[in-house]
Amino acid sequence: MKAIILTLVVLNLAFGGWLYWQQQEAVDDALTEPLAQLNNLGLDEATRARLTQSGRQRDNAGQPAQCILIRGIGSVEDSRVIQARLTALEVPAEEQIRSEVTRTDHWVVLGPFESTARARERLAQLQADDVESFLINQGRLEGGISLGLFSSSSNAENRRAALVEAGIDARIEEFERLREVRDLNIAADAARLLSDSALESILDRFEGVEFQRYGC
Repeated sequence: MKAIILTLVVLNLAFGGWLYWQQQEAVDDALTEPLAQLNNLGLDEATRARLTQSGRQRDNAGQPAQCILIRGIGSVEDSRVIQARLTALEVPAEEQIRSEVTRTDHWVVLGPFESTARARERLAQLQADDVESFLINQGRLEGGISLGLFSSSSNAENRRAALVEAGIDARIEEFERLREVRDLNIAADAARLLSDSALESILDRFEGVEFQRYGC
């Protein structure tokens, strides 16, 4: 009787061990493909380790849902590299393209005039009085006269005030310089897979790119 009981105990232990081994095999198989992708991204070993660990993490389900916004990616190539690194962690991201103001120029001008002949006549008068100026040949101020272009609004205002004092009725026009940038939005379910340190590792080589978490 004792032999039968011992045999049953041994069989139960063996069966339990086999089930545990099967579960571990399933986890390892699920991680194999993402790890292989990480190895192909040219990341150093320490970075791969941080990203792999982050890929296994899950946030507390009771916490409020948070998405991630990655902002200010300056080129198509940089966006593709970042998305490839996220994809290796099975984190999808939606790309959005927008225009961003890089700087505002302040243009001191006269006109535009009713005709090119009138603009050239006024330009000749200004240059005869040693006022630095030139004719604007394109854009929304075509046919006007430039009296100075400034990155500082205060410098532009000083120039305009000096011209007005000299009897020249100049004004200031503002021009915004734009560039195309890309943002990546990561939904809440995928955002739970990434720690802040993992995101910093992904983005640290891309100047001006930053991320933030927000309720969604």
